[in-house]
Amino acid sequence: MFRWLVLPFRRSIRNKLMLSMVLIAAVPVMVVTLLAMENVRKSMEYEIIQSNRSRLIWVGQYLDERLQRLNNLIYSILYSPGYVENIEKLDSDSLGQQFAAQTSLMDLLTSTLYSEIDSLSGIELYTMTKHKLFYVSNLQFSITNTDTIPEPWKKMFDNRIDVQIINHPSQPDRFYLMRTINRFEDRSKQGGILLDVKWGMMQNVLDMANPEKESLVYIADGNGNPLYAHRTSAIDPASFVHVLQGVSGAGVVKHGGHYVFYSALESWHLLVVKIIPESQINESANTTGRYGLVIGLASVLVSACVAILIALQTSKPIVKLAKSMQKLNVMKPANLPEHHGKPRIDEIGMLESKFYSMTERLRDHITTEYVLNLQKRTAQLKALQAQINPHFLHNTLQMIGGMALSKSPHDIYQVIRALSDMFRYIVRESDLSTLDKELSHVRNFMVIQEQRFPQKLRFEIDAEPGLASCKIPKLTLQPIVENAVQYGLEPQIDHWHVRITCRKSAENVIITIQDNGVGMPPDQLSALQKRLEANHDPVWENEERIGLRNVNARIKMHFGPQYGVWIESRKDAGTKVTITIPDIKERRDER
Repeated sequence: MFRWLVLPFRRSIRNKLMLSMVLIAAVPVMVVTLLAMENVRKSMEYEIIQSNRSRLIWVGQYLDERLQRLNNLIYSILYSPGYVENIEKLDSDSLGQQFAAQTSLMDLLTSTLYSEIDSLSGIELYTMTKHKLFYVSNLQFSITNTDTIPEPWKKMFDNRIDVQIINHPSQPDRFYLMRTINRFEDRSKQGGILLDVKWGMMQNVLDMANPEKESLVYIADGNGNPLYAHRTSAIDPASFVHVLQGVSGAGVVKHGGHYVFYSALESWHLLVVKIIPESQINESANTTGRYGLVIGLASVLVSACVAILIALQTSKPIVKLAKSMQKLNVMKPANLPEHHGKPRIDEIGMLESKFYSMTERLRDHITTEYVLNLQKRTAQLKALQAQINPHFLHNTLQMIGGMALSKSPHDIYQVIRALSDMFRYIVRESDLSTLDKELSHVRNFMVIQEQRFPQKLRFEIDAEPGLASCKIPKLTLQPIVENAVQYGLEPQIDHWHVRITCRKSAENVIITIQDNGVGMPPDQLSALQKRLEANHDPVWENEERIGLRNVNARIKMHFGPQYGVWIESRKDAGTKVTITIPDIKERRDER
């Protein structure tokens, strides 16, 4: 049935070559394009989700800091000598003393208000034992006698709540931060202090966390009920209340075609929530996918055309030569090499005997060139040396952005200078550096990590004198320290400790990097040691980042197989990486 379709390909090597080249060129390009599109889509979706999650955690931390600052403002009133002294004089028999006490309390509230006038609209002091209500704002001053407990204080006293945050009953852009005043002996309620706070103090931060037009960022109570949204949106926060009930920490939930990001402030019973339509998250990935599909189809078309053109150009002289050779050898058959099956009857079969010896020579030549190129490529390490972990750079830049809102310029400068010195070291230094410069590079890396994890990460270096000029391959220590922080310490809750020691042993230098992280189980440690001891060269196996095997391979390449990396680790007991290099000093003329 399909004989007429197959016959042209059986009779002509030209047609076979054209079809084969089209399939070889087009099919892999199409498969690779489809796989790349899917990988890019998943990668972009993951990056967008992680970026929004990190932003929301940062917003939650900023809100917690502002609320803590306001809470400290309340305590500054309660612990003020003027408050303790004058609150007792409100029951004085002397009207003059009562008036002076009230005036002093109003002055205390007024000075406190103006110390945070950008965040506060007013302050209220309620004394249940004195039956008085003091209120100060930038527009109003009042002292009210009350025999009954006013709302919302009554609800707090009845439910025995010490602190709460509620919305202003008539102003949606303000909220109340309320804290009760309790007797020390029996914790009975004596009154309370209310701060009338402007939600506008969070406006800039919420704008930074919500650059997208179709998304919504808002603050909700612990049950998910919305308290404040910094701008209007088509998304209704009330429809996501049940999704947020009972959540803790920070995370993301997919619900009803939306991604719901949240960051819980446990001590304040608040949630910072961001809702993004799924279509918006997938928009960038889909756009990239469409461009990739167009490029892939264009590549297939170009590949097919090029393949056909190459096939035509390649087969034309072959066919012509075959015809000429057939005429010359019409009376003398070719002395073909031995075949185990049926000989070919097309043009290639006629050319086999003539090109057999040339093929052998070409094969030898290709083998020689392949070995030379492989040796040359193995010796080139510039591409790997110029790289830096993109996740580390992304986290560092995000941290600098966060520090701009809460840290001093000096702290920000220290981080930027450390990052700049790291890049300068990577770009300017040759492949063989010195131990002193390598340790300085590690210190710059840890300056950034200590800013990311303040009060949690402790780092120390103990280097024996006289080893500063010892030669060591560049980027040997920092990748190992980075692995210790990322895989050994970050999963751990307790305090982190990384220690580097450098000691001379006979004619060698022993460097150890030890952490108190989660360690490795025996099977994982054994598998890693086997990979380090493998004979094949792993320098070019992973071009995405400099890993432990790459460090080990470069040490052996520079100094010999007797040097390298060794790992000791136990589950939940930390990891110790030992590096052995020869004690070769840098000469002055090499500096």
